[in-house]
Amino acid sequence: MAEVIRANISRPYLLRLALVSLFSFGLAFWCIYDGWVTYPAQRIRAIKYIELLDASLSKTRPDADKAARSLAATLSPAQWGRVRWSQEMESVLLARRNASTSEQNKYFLQLTWLYLNIPAEPTDQVNDADRFRLRSTIRKTLVKIFSEPEEYSTAKNDAIARIATSFNATWDAVCEKNSWPKEYPGEPKNPYAIDQQFYMAAGIVPFSLFFLVTLLRNRGAWVEGSEDGLRNSRGNVLTFEEIEQFDKKRWEKKGIAKVHYVTGNSNKLFVLDDCNYDYQPIRTIVRLVESKIQPNQITGGDPEPPMRENEETAS
Repeated sequence: MAEVIRANISRPYLLRLALVSLFSFGLAFWCIYDGWVTYPAQRIRAIKYIELLDASLSKTRPDADKAARSLAATLSPAQWGRVRWSQEMESVLLARRNASTSEQNKYFLQLTWLYLNIPAEPTDQVNDADRFRLRSTIRKTLVKIFSEPEEYSTAKNDAIARIATSFNATWDAVCEKNSWPKEYPGEPKNPYAIDQQFYMAAGIVPFSLFFLVTLLRNRGAWVEGSEDGLRNSRGNVLTFEEIEQFDKKRWEKKGIAKVHYVTGNSNKLFVLDDCNYDYQPIRTIVRLVESKIQPNQITGGDPEPPMRENEETAS
């Protein structure tokens, strides 16, 4: 009976397929959970935070109007365009960053004034994207001040201390009532960001299924070579006489050799892969194929050198 050389599917290869499939399924589940639970919950908290912040800042509008008289001296904010809004905002933010602690209250009121006067609806000069950018940028600075009012306030009754104390107490109460975390929730996730999580999951799932199906198809796979020819677990069988070409173009770098053969009237392909199957048996099968065909049938590479003693021992 002819000796049979069998190369079983490589366990590390199956493990890689399993890990990629598991990781991608986990990523898809994470996206779905974020889109279904995390992002909508964050949006609710963030919108409530903004509502409370706006209400708290509105209480200091008279003081803000006084502190910002110079900003509106030449033109009412209702007439400002996108460029003017950006210039005024950046100017106050820069001045606040370079100001002493005693000057922080003044710039806090100016930022409050700018924040409260940003158009409530899009205009010909300030579109929705501009409004969102302006409010978001100023709000982040106001949130920073509110989170550490003692760093910016010099008196217990200045605007920073009053508004921050009132706002923080109200926010803490709302969080306790709703069992929310008390930290700043960030800007609200917009509907597109929420929908995007589902789009991402829809793109990842087919990728995950591909690797899962590949894993299931390859469990228990094998390739065999003997004096009679080659065969594998998928039912492909060939004799050496049927081989037309042995392509080794990818053998040196990828460990992939392709046996082109003809059976009946069909041209077929039989692949030998020493990465996905047990390394040494595949190498032995390659040498077996080369010993059974003509040298001119080997393309894309040289025939394998004779097997060394240590390889024979390993096989």
